[in-house]
Amino acid sequence: MNYKLEKLGKHIREVSLKNEDLRIDNLLGVSMYKELIPSQANIIGTDLSIYKIAKKGQFAYGPVTSRNGDRISIGIVEDDECIVSTSYTVFEIIDKSKLLPHFLMLWFSRPEFDRYARFKSHGSVREIFGWEEMCDVDVPILDLSVQKAISLGESFVKKNTMNIGN
Repeated sequence: MNYKLEKLGKHIREVSLKNEDLRIDNLLGVSMYKELIPSQANIIGTDLSIYKIAKKGQFAYGPVTSRNGDRISIGIVEDDECIVSTSYTVFEIIDKSKLLPHFLMLWFSRPEFDRYARFKSHGSVREIFGWEEMCDVDVPILDLSVQKAISLGESFVKKNTMNIGN
């Protein structure tokens, strides 16, 4: 199959929209299992106006890699808008006619990506895989129909293997 590797930074942009009007109270965290999950944080008395808004199809990731073993915490927003901690980086794909969000999420889900992110992390006490490192990741830019087939195939497999043994 012919494809080219391109720097991810050419295809994504950081988003930093704050919850200033407090209209969103669905606070999610990013797990090391590559998903957004309900936050365990006690938010009583917390100013939710400073939290970042993440919308459907956008990504959130935690740049600190030193606490997650061998994984980087990253997830895609599947449903409605949510808010995430200001310590997360929220980003989106610039042109979805070139790169599909779910295809990119599959790329992030590979153990090779986690190894790369840990290798490229820097720092002494807290290792960081920052925005610059994320933008420097090489991703395959496949024909959109191939990306769709791969993404749909993975969704089909996940959906139909979850009930095995039940």
